[in-house]
Amino acid sequence: MRKLKSIIAIIAITFATTFSTNATEKKPSKITNKLRTELVSMLGTKIQLELKQSTTGEISFMVNNKNEVVIISVDTDVTEFNSLVKRKLNYKKINVKGVKKGEIYKIPVKINAG
Repeated sequence: MRKLKSIIAIIAITFATTFSTNATEKKPSKITNKLRTELVSMLGTKIQLELKQSTTGEISFMVNNKNEVVIISVDTDVTEFNSLVKRKLNYKKINVKGVKKGEIYKIPVKINAG
């Protein structure tokens, strides 16, 4: 009886860890898309950076109680882009309804060479 309980416990733990690690990332919501659109319009489409090749990155930010964007990090290899994003977006007000205050949002960014 003791071995049976041990085997059942091992199987239960195995299934629990297997299913918890296979969680998928949720699809972007309408609010996230609206946030992305507003941030892109604030950044502008013509950014003057001298790049040899296109690169990608990710902007992590949150919205505070005053509806201001607070940049947490900019994950890219281009240091000029990091400072540009922080200068243009940090503590700028946004007009998107339904944004959760204090939640960290991550938006992928593609920087084209040109």
